[in-house]
Amino acid sequence: MTAEREIGLIEEIDAKMLDIIKLKRNDYATEDVLSNFKRLSQVASIIGIDVHTPSGYALFMVLLKIDRINNLLTSGKTPSNESVDDSFFDGINYLKLAYCTFKEQQDEDQE
Repeated sequence: MTAEREIGLIEEIDAKMLDIIKLKRNDYATEDVLSNFKRLSQVASIIGIDVHTPSGYALFMVLLKIDRINNLLTSGKTPSNESVDDSFFDGINYLKLAYCTFKEQQDEDQE
């Protein structure tokens, strides 16, 4: 591969990544593009979610979906990425996965 080809590929990747971050920030954040990280870190800390465990991380992802849905509904924004319906379903799936990781840990603890 030539250096020119390598740089061309990297520039394509960078352009795609920039497009994705522009689209997703609209769905997750307010005018402060880091607001979702700030809100979620506070909420996770307040309710004591340990993101270092599988079930804690899955619960954190539920919070992320709740925050995204709330941001879209309260702002009146049209989603740029997944639909609001898909976010509800995704949140439900993360809650199911949190339950599965919880049960798996219970099973391991009983062994």
